[in-house]
Amino acid sequence: MIKIFKKISAFICAGALACTALAFSAFADSTQRVYVENNVLTESEKSECEKVLQEAADDKGFEFRAYFFKDSSVNDSTVRSYARSLSNKSANCVAMVVNYGTNYAIVDAHGDCSEKLTSDKCSKIFDKYLKSELKDKDNIGAVKAFVKGVKRYTAFITLGMILIGLIGFVIFFMIMYFSVKAKYKFHEKPNTNNYLEGGALEYSVMEDIFIREHTSRTTISSGSHGGGGGGGGHSSGGGHF
Repeated sequence: MIKIFKKISAFICAGALACTALAFSAFADSTQRVYVENNVLTESEKSECEKVLQEAADDKGFEFRAYFFKDSSVNDSTVRSYARSLSNKSANCVAMVVNYGTNYAIVDAHGDCSEKLTSDKCSKIFDKYLKSELKDKDNIGAVKAFVKGVKRYTAFITLGMILIGLIGFVIFFMIMYFSVKAKYKFHEKPNTNNYLEGGALEYSVMEDIFIREHTSRTTISSGSHGGGGGGGGHSSGGGHF
């Protein structure tokens, strides 16, 4: 029984090492953005996908990578490890991995990208952008959808933020408007006779009244800021299509 257990353990370890070795060997070229196995993509499709990811990387300032293959013997957990290995190739990178063998795809963000692209947002990119394209086997469309989704969820200002800002501004304006209106509506009108005596203007109030207060603050730099590579965080999300 112990011998059988040892053989099974050795087999599992060997399989894990083989998967890791396959992932790193498949992503050996650091300048490549699209990786293909089993002729899942044609040369023209691969070239077009490379172009799309290159333009996205130039626009956003971080890396985009994609890996397409077809292997029905690879489970979802292994596909996730492939995605992590692919995104780890750069300090800041977003990667998509598609296995047509099990119809499973995943989006993985690494480094600073993972701060904006949380696991929830990675899942939304798959559900809202990738899933339908992959069902239709539209590889170029899937890469474009992947880029569109990433841009949507890494935008500095989103439509939701604009709407929230507008609503907040309207509420603030209404509060200020009615506050000022109420203040002047119930304020007693000044009696000019208080300033006149014997036909001459007399100043009975000898003080300055300021209606605004201004305070300025200056941020003192600590001088400890510096550059550096992306963080080591990861976030991912995906599913079957």
